[in-house]
Amino acid sequence: MMSIDLSQPGSPGMSDALVQAGVDYGQALAAESRSRFQDMLPRIVERVVGPAQAREALDHGGFLLNESTVVLRHNPDTDAVEFFCDVGLPPAHAREAAFRVALEMNLCRTHSGITFGVHPESGRMVATTAIHSMLIADDEVCVHTLQMLTRVVRELRDSRVIEVDTDA
Repeated sequence: MMSIDLSQPGSPGMSDALVQAGVDYGQALAAESRSRFQDMLPRIVERVVGPAQAREALDHGGFLLNESTVVLRHNPDTDAVEFFCDVGLPPAHAREAAFRVALEMNLCRTHSGITFGVHPESGRMVATTAIHSMLIADDEVCVHTLQMLTRVVRELRDSRVIEVDTDA
């Protein structure tokens, strides 16, 4: 870490050095949180799916938890860990109604911290949330967040608030 002499306030370059020190510190924190997530992800997946299926789940990118497909990833642009849970595929005749309900739930924050959307390639509805990586101290935070997300999705499916086909 860079040492800055604060005994000469207002000296030329001092503010530049402080700014650079702050930037360097922020970059070091971001790198450390990315590294911590990369170490954590295999442990979380193995804990959820077991050692035999962990490699396949990591290669595939998603895995099953509580009868839902979930994905966990680090977003380097936001330095957040993002959690995704498949809700299902709305049937063609019910898409507009399903999308309207999802938009209303987002607007009203029906499920605090969870946003609903549509996967751009598959057209499947997805529930998602994110936590800044510096706030994730251990594996438990990720596991509990995934469990919370799958619980909300199961409640949505069971209530039929959004008509989706989970087998498609």
